[in-house]
Amino acid sequence: MPSVEANLSEWGGRYDWPRQGDEWSESWGGVTYQWWSTLFPRLQGHIPAARIVEIAPGYGRWTHFLKDLCQELVIVDIAEPAIAYCRERFADDAHVSCHVNDGASLPMVGSASTDLIFSCDSLVHVERDVLTAYLAEFTRILRPNGVAFIHHSNMGA
Repeated sequence: MPSVEANLSEWGGRYDWPRQGDEWSESWGGVTYQWWSTLFPRLQGHIPAARIVEIAPGYGRWTHFLKDLCQELVIVDIAEPAIAYCRERFADDAHVSCHVNDGASLPMVGSASTDLIFSCDSLVHVERDVLTAYLAEFTRILRPNGVAFIHHSNMGA
């Protein structure tokens, strides 16, 4: 099993989410500005999409935008409090399903069923073995010609 224990401890309990993750967009000028100036231009050729899978949405900072760009949005996070919050936040959006996972696998997503996988500002916190496990899952769940948009910083390298 990949080393998810430390990540679960951090994101499932120790981090207090002072602004539900929006704090990480402050240096970009805020969540809305970061989405429209940085993320949307890179995604616009791949959306709208039938099914999007968002990995590690936290409290839904990007989910808020992605939900309007697909027929079905599946969000998956190791942090149970974050998923509970998202279930409430997106309760009126019947096409959004929220799942807690083990931090490395995607059993709730069928093979070759996904047009776009999205993860931003999240997988930078995981170990190499977790990334390796997720990459295998991405290969499994993507449709032919599907796209994965995965942010992983190299600043600490």
